[in-house]
Amino acid sequence: GGLMVVGTERHEARRIDRQLRGRCARQGDPGASRFYVSFEDDLMRNFGAADRMTKIMERFGLEEGQELEHRWLNKSVETAQKRVEQRNYLVRKRTLDFDDVMNMQREVVYTWRNEVIDSEEPRTHIYEVIDEAVPVRVKEYFGGEEPNYTGLIHWVNTTFPLGLTKEKAQFETRNAEENTQFLIEKIKNAYERKSNHEEPTAVKSLERYIILNAIDRLWQEHLYAMDALREGVYLRGYAQKDPLIEYKTEAYDMFVELMANIKNEVLNNL
Repeated sequence: GGLMVVGTERHEARRIDRQLRGRCARQGDPGASRFYVSFEDDLMRNFGAADRMTKIMERFGLEEGQELEHRWLNKSVETAQKRVEQRNYLVRKRTLDFDDVMNMQREVVYTWRNEVIDSEEPRTHIYEVIDEAVPVRVKEYFGGEEPNYTGLIHWVNTTFPLGLTKEKAQFETRNAEENTQFLIEKIKNAYERKSNHEEPTAVKSLERYIILNAIDRLWQEHLYAMDALREGVYLRGYAQKDPLIEYKTEAYDMFVELMANIKNEVLNNL
């Protein structure tokens, strides 16, 4: 025949209790199940208002250890299980919200990485980095009250072998946008001249390696930084701030910095 299943406590999830209760029937033979719950169980103590129920039992003069059966008690257990399930759902939802931030960043980085791997002409990606990174650096040196021409020339010569001088550059005769176009053309022309003396296949492999190496190394560092941010962001709750919003804000700033660092790394290794 069937089995007699005796449970010594109720699980936090009603689904688990139903699975255990279903074990009592075997091959169509009916069985039976019986569950015993103590007011000292974690489920009842934390979520089932065990203190209030205990006071009611004492008022009726019931002894400790005496078996009780009533539909109100069953309802109290189910209410406690519902509260636990709701709490666990909110925890899982919160975890998913945090993971979504990382997934969006991962999608952007891996899409870029796969494009570089599959590209027949990795030089186009090199030129895209030049077109995006150079204007940002020029804006930094032209952003103050007085343009820092010396700093811009120093950055160009330390990053690219152009050998620019103040007389050759003549930055003061152009505005920021014109200087940006001037530098981009200079950099691309110098790179073309240098790569024309090398084996085309080897140059393609080297260009691909330069981008992938920068992405992989800095992405790994970014992952460690994001883990540290996620562990510490919950402390912001003590300052009456939503940890998720704080995490999203800082994660965005860190991702912008990551993309800028990757592009600068590519330029430095070019």
